[in-house]
Amino acid sequence: MASPFLTLENRTQVCREYTKLWADFFKMFADDLVHRKIHENDEAAFQQILSLLALNHFKFAELMGDKLKDPEGILEVLCEAVSLSHLKMQSEAQFSKLQVDWHTLFLDMNKCLGKLQSELHMRQEKKKKKKKK
Repeated sequence: MASPFLTLENRTQVCREYTKLWADFFKMFADDLVHRKIHENDEAAFQQILSLLALNHFKFAELMGDKLKDPEGILEVLCEAVSLSHLKMQSEAQFSKLQVDWHTLFLDMNKCLGKLQSELHMRQEKKKKKKKK
């Protein structure tokens, strides 16, 4: 019997949670940082999300398997986003590139989630058909 950790349901849940955390990460620097006063609690919250993403990256990448195109790109974005203060000091070109890279990965994560949900739906439909027979 397969490990419950590797079930399609679990993989879908892990993908959903990681993608939500990725979106929360972006919300912290989506607005203009240049004119924003960054407080200590802002940095702490940013570091917490950054740490959670980094800690869960391996599990996420492994469970998504070939459904996720560029899992290493996630680490590249995380390494570039050292802190809110660091992001605030980046040039407009650097910051724009980071946002584009984040967005590209977000789309890839959502594609991955869509593939998993599609597989889950197809499996549930097969089970329904078997029960009707």
